[in-house]
Amino acid sequence: MKLYNNAQSRGMTLFPLLKELEIEDQIEQIHILYEKMHQAEYLKVNPMGKVPCLVDKGIVISEVAAIFTYLADKYMEKGLAPALDDPKRGAYLKWLFFCHGPLTEYMDLKGLGVSDEQIEQRKRSLTFGHEESVLAFLKNGMQQANPYLLGEKISAADLYLAYWLVFAISFKILPYLDEFKPFIQLIGSRDSMKDVPWFQKINA
Repeated sequence: MKLYNNAQSRGMTLFPLLKELEIEDQIEQIHILYEKMHQAEYLKVNPMGKVPCLVDKGIVISEVAAIFTYLADKYMEKGLAPALDDPKRGAYLKWLFFCHGPLTEYMDLKGLGVSDEQIEQRKRSLTFGHEESVLAFLKNGMQQANPYLLGEKISAADLYLAYWLVFAISFKILPYLDEFKPFIQLIGSRDSMKDVPWFQKINA
């Protein structure tokens, strides 16, 4: 497998997953500079000109949530993805794609300095609606976590959500609410998260 990535991309969220799956040595890491992403050679791999992008035996998987889902399913014996017939599969997918859709859209708009007034005016066309909806969804999920999103076992969805929560809190896009703290501290205590700078920053 080949993983096209760079240190300034959302693909950094994948590293804890690779560690949890114990497949770091099975993936060739290809660092690609931003200015080379839109050149013909890389566009043959991913016409979007974006990273990360995983290539496995000729299969090209772009989009972070898709790569999370693909790898967790490929190595299902590691226990990071519910089986296809597991009732928890629906909630698992919900969290993965909430992170990839509404949460990151919200973070991007806030990071670009889009005003609350503008967001309110366009809320019907936004996947997250408005800030109150995002916070309510997150708080509800954190309150129901026992201790992980799906219960007693950690999943790839926990790793993905925790990374983005801590990133958003570190850059003051989201508040560090009391409801978030037990979940963040739990995930942050795992060896796979030890080198993630956002966790070190928030716990400093």
